[in-house]
Formats: sequence, C-alpha cells, structure tokens
Amino acid sequence: MNRFPLRALRERDWKYIRNLDSGGKYHSHVDKGREGTDGREYWDSWALKAKTDPAAAAVVKRYFHRPAEELYDLKADPWEQKNLATDPHQQDRLKRMRVEVLKWMLEQGDQGLATEQRIWQERTKKVK
Repeated sequence: MNRFPLRALRERDWKYIRNLDSGGKYHSHVDKGREGTDGREYWDSWALKAKTDPAAAAVVKRYFHRPAEELYDLKADPWEQKNLATDPHQQDRLKRMRVEVLKWMLEQGDQGLATEQRIWQERTKKVK
C-alpha cells in the first residue's frame, strides 16, 4: 500500500525528487489503514479539520497530490515544506539535478513508471 514511484537525488544541502506518477493519488497506511488504529485516527482528525480549515485542507491536498518535481533547500527548510522547483533562481540547480537523475535512470535501464508497473505486477504475481 505504501508505494509512490519516484526517483530522488540527495546532496548535502539539497534534495531533488522526480515523482513518476504525479497525476496519481498518493495513499499509505495513514489514510487507508483500519479504523481505530493510531495512524488512521490521526488522519481522520486532519480530514475532518480540512473541511473547515484552509490550512488543514492544504496539508491534506499536499499529502494526496505530488508535483512532477520537487526541490528542497535542506539547510533552510529541513522539513521540506517549500518546494523550490518552480523558483526562477533555482532553475540551473533543478536542471543539473534532473539531468543527473535521468542519466542514472538510463544507466540502470530504468524506464520510470513503466519499470515501476512491471515490478509491481511481478510482485503481485508472487503473492497470489
């Protein structure tokens, strides 16, 4: 259940994330867990608050929907709350890190989402 296909590059003070299924909806044990479990109670309180509180609604939206790319200045933003991928001042860094990830993927024969889907299908066959 806790899967969302991505590739990432971490440097000392920076993190780049390429979300391979940015059009998809993220789920985990937190929002899909059984009722009555600690994680589910926590999630349900956020979902309820999101109905009337714009800040909570933004948190819930951010949880479910991931942008195609994320870039974080870990020194200034260790909790990764401010995505700098669209910041004009960070475009050179974004492009450099994007190229590094793509180069690594090519070296590995990684076709991104197609690779993830193939792996998922193989794993589910073994479980059955």
